[in-house]
Amino acid sequence: MNKDKAIAVVGAGIVGCSCALWLQKKGFSVVLIDPEIPGSGTSSGNAGSIANYACIPVNSPDVFKNLPSQMFSADSPLSVDIGYAIRHLPWMLKFLSNCRSARVARISRILGKILLKTYEGFDPLIEYCNAESLLSRRGFMQVHCNQAEFDNAKASNQVRKEQGVIFAEINAGEIYELEPGLKKIFTKGLLFEQAAQVVNPQSLTTCFFDTFMKNGGDYKAMKVSAISHTENRLCVHCDDGGNFDVDRAVIAAGAFSTQIKGIGVSQLPLDTERGYHLQYRGMQSLLSRPVSWHEAGFYATPMNEAMRIAGTVEIAGLSDSKNPRHLNYLKRRAQQMLELPEQPDQDWLGFRPTFPDALPAIGYSLGSEYVLYAFGHQHIGLTLSGITGKLISELINGEELSHNITPFSPRRFL
Repeated sequence: MNKDKAIAVVGAGIVGCSCALWLQKKGFSVVLIDPEIPGSGTSSGNAGSIANYACIPVNSPDVFKNLPSQMFSADSPLSVDIGYAIRHLPWMLKFLSNCRSARVARISRILGKILLKTYEGFDPLIEYCNAESLLSRRGFMQVHCNQAEFDNAKASNQVRKEQGVIFAEINAGEIYELEPGLKKIFTKGLLFEQAAQVVNPQSLTTCFFDTFMKNGGDYKAMKVSAISHTENRLCVHCDDGGNFDVDRAVIAAGAFSTQIKGIGVSQLPLDTERGYHLQYRGMQSLLSRPVSWHEAGFYATPMNEAMRIAGTVEIAGLSDSKNPRHLNYLKRRAQQMLELPEQPDQDWLGFRPTFPDALPAIGYSLGSEYVLYAFGHQHIGLTLSGITGKLISELINGEELSHNITPFSPRRFL
């Protein structure tokens, strides 16, 4: 019976493609809509780690102490465009409000619970798409240069333990036995053996998309400008003048979801964290798993054709202009960590959709029970893509949900 119900999924990144696949698995007729090549946006440039350990939000009580110096330091993974921040002061104030200790503890608990469901949503899609070759299951390592830095992270690591994350503390000898390609500057670390890695995020989204199309999916290379109601249905309006009717719509356009009219997004405090990466072709053999230099705020990840150095946070909106400060910072820090060439072969900028409480919006929209939101996953869109798709498909199919989505309700901002 679901084949008679048409569902539009707006946005063909990893979250949108995951939603489309789960809906397809439930038997719905699904159309995926995106003006760009599926997976070619922000989904293509992440660090590739399935970060089921990432229950510690960017929000932190330390922000009040560290933000002023970090904003203006060339040796910081964080920057804020002052003009942009002033123009978006309400979002900044909400973000700072969520940096209070009690709020951060609550956010960590909420993230911890849904992250335990990561593979419940992700692995069925890997099997459905026969995509196991695009995963490496060698775990993830976090490293620190000295005991003081390691001790500074103890509170966060205790929170991880409380949320069910399994990891082991490792010393310098164990670090270099596992990853001899690291320069000899690290003394302490953590090993998360249950974490997986995607060896090419673009290829994974392409694989999901190809499977979706092979199994009867429809794709429209259009930009959705608005969604309006007809009698018991929705009309999707595209920039080229094309309109078509569907029964339900899932908005998974990430940071660009704010550009769609008629779906209530303008009432939400959705903003953008700009993230960067560099790639060094042929250098992937230096590491066997993703390694995060915790204090430096980035990952070094061996992809299938290159070493990717990914991370940093810049609050500056959807401007396409790259900030050389972040590129230079990543290059300098990466060369402190690994024996790399003087210049990378590629640099990249992407836009992480972010709410001030570091939680995504998953559920019915503010404007219609026929429109659902699936965006705002900030740093963990790849990680939560599968479980988000599963939850969205359960909502539309009228099933009992496999996880409580009340904390992710868009109505939390009203």
